[in-house]
Amino acid sequence: MKDLPPGTFTLEREKRPFWNNKGLALMAFVIPFAVLGLAYGALQVFPFGGRHMLTVDLFHQYAPFLALLRNKILSGSSIFYTMVPGLGTNFYVLFAYYLASPFNLLLVFFPPAYLTEAIFVMTLVKIGCAGLTFFYYLRVSFRRRGALAVAFSSFYALSGFVLAYSWNIMWLDTLIFLPLVLLALIRQIRDSKWLLYPLSLALLLVTNYYLAFFACLFIALYYPVLLFRYTRDRKPLARLYSFGKTAGLTLIGVTLPAILLYPVYRSLALTSASGDAFPGSVELLGRPLAYLGQLFPFLEPTVRSGSPNLYCGLPVLILLPVFFLSSRIRLREKILNGFLLLFLFLSFDINVLNFLWHGMHYPNQLPFRFSFVVILLLLTLAYDGLRSMREFRPAEIGLLGLCLALAIPTVAAIEPDIKLSPWTQWGAIGLMLFYTLIFSTLRSRKYKGRLQVNLLIAIMFLELVLSTFSGLYHMDKNEYYGNRDTYSAGDTVYSIRQAIKQTGKLGGGELDDRMEIRPHKTSNDPALYGYRGLSLFASTSPADPVSFFRNFGFHNNGVNSYQYRGATLFSEALFGIRYLIVRDKNEGLDQAARQLVLGNELISVYENPYSFPIAFTADSRILDYSGIRGNPFFNQNRFAEALFGRASTLFQDLKPDESQGDLLSYSGDSSFRFSKPAKDHSADLEILWTALQTGPHFLHLDLHGHDTEKIEILIDGNRIKADEKQKGIIDLGTVHGGKNVNLSLQLSASAPESGTLEARISFLDTEVLRDLSLEANRRGIEDFTMKEDHFFGEITAEEESVLLVTVPWDPGWKAYVDGETVDILTVDRALMAIHLSAGRHRVFFAFLPVGFHEGFYLTLVSSGLLLLVAGISLTAGYFGKNGAGKKRSDKSDKEEDRESVTVNTSGPDPP
Repeated sequence: MKDLPPGTFTLEREKRPFWNNKGLALMAFVIPFAVLGLAYGALQVFPFGGRHMLTVDLFHQYAPFLALLRNKILSGSSIFYTMVPGLGTNFYVLFAYYLASPFNLLLVFFPPAYLTEAIFVMTLVKIGCAGLTFFYYLRVSFRRRGALAVAFSSFYALSGFVLAYSWNIMWLDTLIFLPLVLLALIRQIRDSKWLLYPLSLALLLVTNYYLAFFACLFIALYYPVLLFRYTRDRKPLARLYSFGKTAGLTLIGVTLPAILLYPVYRSLALTSASGDAFPGSVELLGRPLAYLGQLFPFLEPTVRSGSPNLYCGLPVLILLPVFFLSSRIRLREKILNGFLLLFLFLSFDINVLNFLWHGMHYPNQLPFRFSFVVILLLLTLAYDGLRSMREFRPAEIGLLGLCLALAIPTVAAIEPDIKLSPWTQWGAIGLMLFYTLIFSTLRSRKYKGRLQVNLLIAIMFLELVLSTFSGLYHMDKNEYYGNRDTYSAGDTVYSIRQAIKQTGKLGGGELDDRMEIRPHKTSNDPALYGYRGLSLFASTSPADPVSFFRNFGFHNNGVNSYQYRGATLFSEALFGIRYLIVRDKNEGLDQAARQLVLGNELISVYENPYSFPIAFTADSRILDYSGIRGNPFFNQNRFAEALFGRASTLFQDLKPDESQGDLLSYSGDSSFRFSKPAKDHSADLEILWTALQTGPHFLHLDLHGHDTEKIEILIDGNRIKADEKQKGIIDLGTVHGGKNVNLSLQLSASAPESGTLEARISFLDTEVLRDLSLEANRRGIEDFTMKEDHFFGEITAEEESVLLVTVPWDPGWKAYVDGETVDILTVDRALMAIHLSAGRHRVFFAFLPVGFHEGFYLTLVSSGLLLLVAGISLTAGYFGKNGAGKKRSDKSDKEEDRESVTVNTSGPDPP
């Protein structure tokens, strides 16, 4: 068709003033924002009800860390370290892993009680921005405009991956910036507009480097496709030049955030995730039907295990074959995209490729974390195939749609992971038939193209709404959205925050005092409520402190978490946990061993009278301590003896009674062997002890992984709180001499027919604990000041000894004694210590993330290179060297506008 003057269609534009670039871009943001917001509203999420949308790790990790970040921003404290969770942890790494999103600045506009609402708003904004950037990616990539681009961008923003992992709020930034990087890369290849590419790549890496790894790997694989597509008329040398230019800009973009990423790389080498072994053999799952089924709507999102989340709209299933069968699309593009798509699906299926995609690491739940790049590619190919619909006869489209409609119940019947109820199967089939009908009429001249396009958009948005509501319904059913009260809002939480403030006003109290909450609300209560405590659950946790606290009896997952649960009176005192806030009056706390100092009808605050200072001199034999797994009371005894070189027994184990019943036999050293009467039946076991002295008693239980239906503890007829998942140390409180302690276990039917378990009760001698506490406080640091990334004070050593600091060791710490640098030693590779000579000394500890200086210099160099290249480019522009390119770009933009409007009036509204 001959090009006509742009003014020919002025009237058409005036009829539809809203559907211009800005209007469509606004809709690309608003529609995902509104649909997700309404879906949460239907589940009674505040302000539509009294619930919050926090679940899985957003509840236990990300929301508490966001609360910690908010406090950091408002207080202006150090970004390098925090003394709040975990007795102290590297906040710089924590920030890079969880908190580097610029959207987190919205937190400052919400008070602490509205933390869950701040996260709700941030999630909606991020989802809207994902739709917006994908819309512009399609706009720049294909140089077409239309409302269908809004529909495709909405499917991207509310894909199956998003519905499954929107609680992983920091991952959403990658979904926003990946289309932006691709957009910038296309502009660099096609139009030689290069500046946005390194900047957007750096932003992608900064906001969440973890998911950015998958994105960068995909960009590298996708680059040949883009290079050959957008350099069709260029010679090989021109392509080689374009490749070299892209490589140089990529290097600049990757090193720009080195000031943040290099210290993270160094610190993550200390975590337990750094040592996964390469798969010993190549394994193929062979589940292509499962991947096909994951493209259907209304599925239960895969969260902890299962198939990859791939849903991104039913039109993809029709348009993908259209793309590969179209005569309009060049064969080379089909081959390159086809091989890339095949490789991505094989990456789901082959264990070695899956291992490599996850950074040579076996993910802890949340499988196939790179599936979002497959969704982006599928939507891109489907959108490209949309222009080729008119090449196919209605009968061909109808046959394709019918086959796909029949595939829905077939795959659901064959694949166990595809869980579709009869109603949802019929719904998916009905939508597929509607799409087939609309697509098959695109060639018909009986209807105006605008009608079919509007119907198509309406059906796509209907599917979008239904799939979003369905996905969140399943998330609520399987993972649960809780009540906002008692999390960050409500009277109990207000009382906790007031108690944290008031403990600093108590006699002898310090604002730096450590404390804990019992029972816990999350795995990061210190971060959530802003107090200095022990509990920490973070992927950035070093492996050695995790092992240390596990051997000490604290609740532990053995990977990246240690919790206050499992504390004894001694371990609580040793780590300076002076106050305990009890939020449940029925918690069963041993009140006889602690002093009540604050309280109201909702909470009580108890003080541990044996609390140790955070730093004190100890015998050098403490450096030889090494914990063993399986007996925390033995470890705590050895640690107590090594502290001051005194032989004293802090914990005394009780011997169980001889008679344990027919199913259980005592094999010594607190180990028991059980034998079930039948393999597939449950079994009731009972162990009995008799207290010899009056005082605090603790039970350590290790079931060796055997499942239980019930755990019951009775002390002289009084029940001690425990549940079937309880393990580790359980505080039995003060038990009087001569009283019986009865432990009843009901092994589940899934437990083996025979096996072993460990159960031991130990008595804590408070007289020994009091002597240890008095000695530690006598040797404690004086004039002590603790800030977030440094602390200092004066210490008097009566003889040559070591200064023990109950702060987890990190290679970023530096120690100074009397102004001189000294080596930092470790206790069991977990706590810090330094040698001291006899006399009075001034000690100073300061933290700077390891690798920070190197990262800073890399960022400085790359920034200088970027400015240099920009300056050269700008100077060349002044001499007219870019004039021809600019004219070509301007001309292509005009042609783009003219082409878009021309096609709009001659058939279906293009995207």
